[in-house]
Amino acid sequence: MDRSGDSDAASGAPAPAPAPARRGVGRRLLPWTTAVAAALTLGTLAVLPGSSGPLLEDAASASARQTDDRTAAPGRGTPPGQGRPDKTPPAATTTPPPGTASPLPSTPAVPGGTAPGETVTVFAETDAYLANPGQGYQGWSHSTGALAQSTEYRRGEHPEQGGFDWASLNPGEGVFDWTPVDRFLAECAARGEQGSFRVYTMSGAPYGTHRVPQWVVDRGAVIRATAQGEPDYRNRTYQQHWGAFVDALAARYDGDPRIAFIDISGYGLFNEWQANDLTDLADPAGSGDSVDASTRRHLVQMYVGGTGTARVVEADGVGEGTLDYGHPGFQRTQLVMPYGGIWGTSRWVASTYPHVGFRNDALFTADAELADFQAMGYGVTDVWRTAPVVFEAVGPPPPGAETVAAETLRGMGASFLHENAVVDDEDVLTELSTPLGYRYFPSRIAAGTTAAAGGTLSIAGTWSNTGSARAYPRMGQDFTLTYALADGDGAVVASWRADHAVSEWLPGEQHDVRDAVTLPDLAAGDHTLLVGVVERSTGDRIRLPLDTAAGNGWYRVSRVSVTA
Repeated sequence: MDRSGDSDAASGAPAPAPAPARRGVGRRLLPWTTAVAAALTLGTLAVLPGSSGPLLEDAASASARQTDDRTAAPGRGTPPGQGRPDKTPPAATTTPPPGTASPLPSTPAVPGGTAPGETVTVFAETDAYLANPGQGYQGWSHSTGALAQSTEYRRGEHPEQGGFDWASLNPGEGVFDWTPVDRFLAECAARGEQGSFRVYTMSGAPYGTHRVPQWVVDRGAVIRATAQGEPDYRNRTYQQHWGAFVDALAARYDGDPRIAFIDISGYGLFNEWQANDLTDLADPAGSGDSVDASTRRHLVQMYVGGTGTARVVEADGVGEGTLDYGHPGFQRTQLVMPYGGIWGTSRWVASTYPHVGFRNDALFTADAELADFQAMGYGVTDVWRTAPVVFEAVGPPPPGAETVAAETLRGMGASFLHENAVVDDEDVLTELSTPLGYRYFPSRIAAGTTAAAGGTLSIAGTWSNTGSARAYPRMGQDFTLTYALADGDGAVVASWRADHAVSEWLPGEQHDVRDAVTLPDLAAGDHTLLVGVVERSTGDRIRLPLDTAAGNGWYRVSRVSVTA
């Protein structure tokens, strides 16, 4: 949601975002993170009595750990349109192929004590902010913001801000200029990030201008004589040509692995689905028969796909008619539905399209309080179970707003916190952003102390998702566990990928997992067992809240002696 201070009123150019304040004081815990932190013993790896003892970290490994925890996510090099199908359960295999881990029978994963020949490693969760894919902080831009980010959001309600608008991308009927979007996604991919964005048909204060192509206006789209000059979204011409544009957008970018999500747009100031004087607010379920309710459903179905007949208003602004439509929509790319105060539309989308996420552009205001979303019902507060939730911070927060914001983020299962105006307090941003999305933590991992070359090594772990949401394969995050053995020089000499639906692990759940890995013909000697969480299609390993990083997404567990 834009605010009047976002641009230089005299020049019309975007004002640079202020640099975030850097405070030298220790971080303070907001109430909701205090409850989580109270259950954790912060620090380094701990090992139970009778096991091999804690691992030591040399200077090179410490440097790798710092890089592993603080930099942006690993890259994605998959070409557009590939590598992003919806997740399907993998087929079961009786005999796992080489390089995979075989799940063991469903028995207690980690014994209460240390069994003979077994090392049980107990970990402590750190409070580190992890810039993992598909979650966390999103700055004003890539280069302006307090924290690392893995998913950039291209804001900008006006093209001078670098945002995407209908008029610029569609200068003539059937003519499209995708250069700005392609450049943005290429820049994101080069940094190892994903991109997310909205295409605007309407700006708001302080810009006060629509973004409808002039050729569409010439053909009958109505720009209303309001203070903002807002289009009449009910207009036949507007819906016809905006729908054709969205069809073309989907044809080009649906399934592009560089895209984390796209906002459903086309209605309201900043296309945030804010109500206007023509909005039918007497439509609690979003399924009413008014022209406005029909319009809003059609605008959504342009993105999600669907066929139907919309009620429309003709070019004279008075006469009514109908418009038959059919849209393929985005079938692989994650969509997010903005909420700007129209309960009916949010209820209809949440209850009809569970794969569509939720976005609110008013964190730190009265329009983003958890109680209101709970009162909406219709599954709005459960959207996070199947699709990501995004909040935009309108800052700086007034006194007391931080606690309310924390409750909202946690209660809604948020995955992203996007800054519109840079919040001054980096500590607050870190506290709010750290628990967002998934956060996989192994409290205990048990493994054999010895294994024969060509033999089997059993591994059992207790894992939890301590974040506020789950991971979403539709955004490209389809995770499983992976293991490796490193030799005395730290080089990985063997690795295995398990078959666990990690992306389905919900917040607060505990998962006991058991795997067996078959060792190749390794040289005898001491090795280090490593663990990681890997994205299936890319092979990238994510960051875990552990202090045992060995670099490249691997984390040390225990020593294993390989025998001939």
